[in-house]
Amino acid sequence: MRLSRTCSLLASALLWVATLPASASGGDDFQTNRFASEFQPANAELFASGNLGVVPGSYWRVYHYLAYQAARGRPLTRQQVAALGLNTWHVGRSSEWAGVDPEKNSADTWLAARAPYAAQAALPADLRIDASADTADSESYLNCHSDAFRQAGVTMAARARLGAGGKPDAWFKLWLQGQDAVFSNCEEPPHGFGEPVPKRVVKLPPPLPANAPDWLRDDHAYQTAAANFYARNFDLARTQFQAIARQPKSPWQALAPYLAARTLIRKAVLDYPLREKQPAARERVEALAQAKQELDALAQAPGPARQMVTLVEARLNPAERLAALARALDKEPFGPDTPRMLSDYLVLMDKMMDTQPNSALAATEPMTAWIASMQAGLGSGDVSVDQARQRAGAIDALRKSWLKQGEPLWLAPLLTMARANELTAAERKAAAAVPASHPLYQTLQYHLARLALLEQQAERADKDIDRLLSAYGKQMSVATTNRFLALKMVSAGTVDDFLKAARRRPDPVERGEAIDAAATADAAETDEDFGIAVSRHLPMAELKVLLKHPLLPPAWKPMLQETMLTRALLFNDEDTALGLLDAVAKTRKSTAHLYERYRKAASGPGRRLAGALILVNTPELQPSVIDKDDKSRYWGCAGTAGRPPVAPHVVMPAPRFLGAQRTAEAAREQEMLLRLPLRTEFLAPALLEWARTRPVDEEAPKALHFLVASTRMECPYGTAVPEEKQLRARYSREAYEVAHKLYPASKWTKATKYYY
Repeated sequence: MRLSRTCSLLASALLWVATLPASASGGDDFQTNRFASEFQPANAELFASGNLGVVPGSYWRVYHYLAYQAARGRPLTRQQVAALGLNTWHVGRSSEWAGVDPEKNSADTWLAARAPYAAQAALPADLRIDASADTADSESYLNCHSDAFRQAGVTMAARARLGAGGKPDAWFKLWLQGQDAVFSNCEEPPHGFGEPVPKRVVKLPPPLPANAPDWLRDDHAYQTAAANFYARNFDLARTQFQAIARQPKSPWQALAPYLAARTLIRKAVLDYPLREKQPAARERVEALAQAKQELDALAQAPGPARQMVTLVEARLNPAERLAALARALDKEPFGPDTPRMLSDYLVLMDKMMDTQPNSALAATEPMTAWIASMQAGLGSGDVSVDQARQRAGAIDALRKSWLKQGEPLWLAPLLTMARANELTAAERKAAAAVPASHPLYQTLQYHLARLALLEQQAERADKDIDRLLSAYGKQMSVATTNRFLALKMVSAGTVDDFLKAARRRPDPVERGEAIDAAATADAAETDEDFGIAVSRHLPMAELKVLLKHPLLPPAWKPMLQETMLTRALLFNDEDTALGLLDAVAKTRKSTAHLYERYRKAASGPGRRLAGALILVNTPELQPSVIDKDDKSRYWGCAGTAGRPPVAPHVVMPAPRFLGAQRTAEAAREQEMLLRLPLRTEFLAPALLEWARTRPVDEEAPKALHFLVASTRMECPYGTAVPEEKQLRARYSREAYEVAHKLYPASKWTKATKYYY
């Protein structure tokens, strides 16, 4: 296939019919880590120059391209990075999905230029243009591109000077009315979300009188064809553009054949869209092939036809076009066409990784195979069967093909994907032998340490991490430092080292500050891995040590006190609970008497009841339960809390300083916590039994009120039992009935109007 190197902004914009990019390259609603972005480095120029630090598999693919080039000895200069115009996962403005924004697609510029002419011609000056339309599948696409608005502005200025004295006249007014009609076809007719897209009714330029000048007749013919093009009357638009191409005196004669070919592209894409796991329709293939033939004939001379060929090639055979772009980007020096080629490459790579990831992994082009392999391990965590097969297939392909070349480049995806005991001795030795001068050195060292921790070689990992932080810490990015500190927190041999490693600085790319904001001293912050380690792996005995430790970040002290008190009440650990009462009660004036009640209660059943009263009155007290997958269990939900992360989460072992005994203690405590029923199901039996004894105590109806209320707020998912038959529903009704039967005069009973 001939590789046409120039990919126009128009072609780039047409490469998508607006499904959003895959998450590995970008997309909406992604989450990220404040301390080590999963998606991009903070300093793209430094990264592209070869200071890669640790390169995660979850980085947007444009940054994998930069890492690949640096690892191959072709780092990009500051000027080259600037030429790429990096914008999140995009290269340049042309790739922005926000191309429908009038400020970015030149519609606003056209309207601003039009306004004074419209005022002179007594035409409406305040118009609105929506450049987007909808496909039959209700997906948005950019119907009217910036080139159209820019060309209209140039033509408008020229036609305005054709009147007497070089000023707009009545013929110009007709021209402007015609152009308004053209752009009124950009927008889709109103229709409800999910409803079929209504059939278009084209809005044509007004008819011309018999004495209209030739220039206006030529423009009118062009405007009519354009209106039909935007209204999706493709066959008629093509016929009209072909007729213009046969008019040697028309100023649009040279452009018309190109536009006639474009109608075939639009017709193929919009009338015969690709369906998942279905071959392309015959009509689609034939229309694109005809368009390519016509564009090839036009592409001998500079112009838009040469640029549009690349789009057709991508539509006809995206895999072949992707391969051609990969070879060009890999082998040719950086040039003026590189940004646009890379933009097209990333769009096609997104589509391939989304629909045919195994094809990308099996690519014979090194760059595509490397990027696909770096991202093949993204399924770790809640791994599906397909993801597990993909990872295994990627490792197998690396070993059979690329690793035999002996380049450190190929060790990076292998180690990124590897899990405990999967590396061979030779692979481990080769990774350890990569010199510190190699751009991927820190990536390989990070994964060697990570694997050592997973393989219960924490002491060895700790020495390696200390060596790396000591030797290269000052040159590391904040994100890379934080990634090594996360490992150090697991390898730490003392609680002091554990707490020192827990302190993190926010990654500058995630701060959300102005780029020129004054530097500020970072407060002691912790990432979520600290909370996971503390809540899951530290038993009560170690939590007590942590609470008194001078290195514990101040913000953690009240949270830890609340967690420990909650667990102590659940475990009937009276001594621990008594020691925490004052600290937790200090900020709770309305319930402070309940904590004092616990202190004065008799040991045993009396304190168990007092503890239940504290818990039912204070629903924010949580035992901070973390399951084996490091997912938080909210005590009030049958399932896990929170959304799964976009980037994979690797479950790490308990911190080394704990030792086997403390780790086992924590496991037993967590098992007890994981077996807890829902909060109301745990508290209800004791509270109902006590309330039925009719104590002269306003806390009884109050407890029943909060018990009923808590059944409304719980999320009893993860069970096949219908909600109305669940134990919590029975307790809700019982608490309601006991309150209204035994305490009808209480203000708390009167406030309890329903059960759930």
